[in-house]
Amino acid sequence: MPITPAIIEAANAFRARILARERRAASAMVRYYGTAWQRLQGDIRTLSAEVEAQRLAGTKVLDEDIRDLERLRAIQAQAEAELRDFAQYADEAIVAQKRESIAAAEREAPALIEFGLPRGSGVDVSFYRMPRAAVEALAGQLSDGSPLIDVLNKYVDGTVEAFSDTMVTGMVAGWNPRKLAAELRNAYGIGLNDALRLSRAENLRAYRTASKTIYQDNADILTGWQRHAAKNGRTCMACIMRDGEIYALATDMDDHPTGRCAMLPLTKSYAELGIDAPEPQFQDESAREWFERQPEATQRDMMGSGKFAAWQDGRFTLEDIAQKITDPVWGDAWVPRTLYDLLGERAPVGTYAEWVAGQSEQEDTDA
Repeated sequence: MPITPAIIEAANAFRARILARERRAASAMVRYYGTAWQRLQGDIRTLSAEVEAQRLAGTKVLDEDIRDLERLRAIQAQAEAELRDFAQYADEAIVAQKRESIAAAEREAPALIEFGLPRGSGVDVSFYRMPRAAVEALAGQLSDGSPLIDVLNKYVDGTVEAFSDTMVTGMVAGWNPRKLAAELRNAYGIGLNDALRLSRAENLRAYRTASKTIYQDNADILTGWQRHAAKNGRTCMACIMRDGEIYALATDMDDHPTGRCAMLPLTKSYAELGIDAPEPQFQDESAREWFERQPEATQRDMMGSGKFAAWQDGRFTLEDIAQKITDPVWGDAWVPRTLYDLLGERAPVGTYAEWVAGQSEQEDTDA
C-alpha cells in the first residue's frame, strides 16, 4: 500500500518530538558534566603552577616524578569519582527517557497506521501496550543484553585513562596553562560525548522497538514497514540512499547509532481490507531524488568536498556509498563508505586532489 501524505507529515512531527525530548535530556547531562568539570579546575591550576615553579627553578620534570605527585593522584581520584557519579546520573536519565520513548511509540505507532486508512474505514487498529517487564528490560539494556550502566562505566574507564595520560604528558612537555586546560577538557569530554551518543541511540532504539512490536500486533492489516529518511542537509548519505526500503514486520531498523530514520507502517490494500474507497495514488519523492535536485553547495556539504569531487569525476556512483556493517553492541547499521574505500584504496589517501595527482604521476611513470 503506498504511503500517504498524512503518514509522512505525522511521522515527521513524531520524529521532531522524540528528538526534542532527547535534546532536553542531553542538555541536562551537559550541565551536570560541566559542573563536575568546574570542580576540577582549581586543583588542576594549582598542580600546574607547582610543576611550572619546579621547571623555573631549574628542576628537570620527569614523567615518573609527575606520576608520583600526591596532588596528581588526588586529582585523578576526584576525576574518576566525578565520572562515576555522572555515569550513574546518565544511566538514570537515559532509562527514564527510554521509558518515555516507549510510551510515545505506544501512542504514535497506532496513529500512524490510522493515517494510512480513510476516515470511517471500520478497520480496528490494535493499541497494544508492551508488558511492563518488557519495558523495563528494554529501558535498562542495550540491544545485545548488556546493562546500560556497565557500558557507561566502560566509557568512564577510557576517559579516566585519557585524562590522566593527557595531564602527565602536558606537564612533562611544559604546555602553557591555556593549552593544558584545553587538552584536558577534550580528554575529559570523551565520556560526555560517548554518553550523549548512547542516549540518542538508545532513545531511538526504544521508540523503534516499541513501534515494531505494535506493527507486529497489527499484522492482520499491515504488510511491513518502510524506511523514511529526513530530507535535510544533516542526513547522512547512507540514510539518503536507503530511504524507501521496505522491510518485513519482524525486522529491526538497521540504522547507525544516531540515525533519525523513521519506520512508516505499510497497510494492506483497501480492497484486501474490505474498504470501499479509491486506493491512494500518492508517490513520495525519495531522499535520493531530493538530494539530486539540491544545489551543488548542499551536495558538497553533505558528501564532503573530496567525495563530491570524486563523484562528479565519475569515480563512484551514489549506489556505492552505503555499506552495511555489524557492531557487537549496536548490531547491523548502514553507514557511508570512506573516500579511500570508494576509491579502492586500502589506507587513507589524503585529499582527493592529492590522490588524483598521485594517479597522474603513476600514469606518467608507466608511460
